[in-house]
Amino acid sequence: MNIVDIFLYFIFFSFVGWAYECLISLIRDHKIVNRGFLNGPYCPIYGCGAVLFLGICQAIKQPIAVFFVGGATACALEYLTSYLMEKIFKARWWDYKDYPLNLNGRICLYGFLIFSAGAILTLHIWQPVMNIISNLEHKEQIALTISIIFVIDIFSTNKSFARFNKLLREYQKTIKNGRIAQIIQRSRRRFEIHFLDKPRKVLTYQQRRILKAFPGLESRYNQAFADIKSFYKATKHKPTKQNAHARKKSKKILK
Repeated sequence: MNIVDIFLYFIFFSFVGWAYECLISLIRDHKIVNRGFLNGPYCPIYGCGAVLFLGICQAIKQPIAVFFVGGATACALEYLTSYLMEKIFKARWWDYKDYPLNLNGRICLYGFLIFSAGAILTLHIWQPVMNIISNLEHKEQIALTISIIFVIDIFSTNKSFARFNKLLREYQKTIKNGRIAQIIQRSRRRFEIHFLDKPRKVLTYQQRRILKAFPGLESRYNQAFADIKSFYKATKHKPTKQNAHARKKSKKILK
């Protein structure tokens, strides 16, 4: 195996993880939602887990050991990812506090069992998958193309969420300072113009997609974030003929 093979292996299982998340959203919400942090059809945390499982499967052949070691390793990865994303983006992306046997809401027993089952699956399929990847024609060019798209996606998403956090931070600061008159005269006018007359324009596609993908998202700027989500929910998916109703509903939120 070389670095190209491992990267393509990572991308393959990132896609599998993304497809799994889409299936969960289809079963639960009866619609397909891109539940990944990035825009493309991949969830890197699943790809990272698969690469870790690959090392575990090569070192450990006993299924029971793979089950427990793989599940524990994946939970450690999920906990670390949750912690780092919270520190970097000032937001809590998922919370398992309502699940039994959870640890700080970052990981839970349900996740451990899913990851452990994934480790067992990897034990049986990693070799055929690696064989396909190894025999793939033009795999270097494919890997290069995917890596460029992947890096652009990472930078684009991070930049978009940084702008979103800036909006929240400014709005939250105004609220905390108690400048109600300024909110009415400046912020309210800004929000009316964009959220009511053009309700889908303030938030970028990436920001709207993240709100949809992570309905349990919690921001450090909780009050401002709650207002933004209220505007979003009040105006999303409203046909042109219903814009008046959306504006009326949103104006109630502003008051």
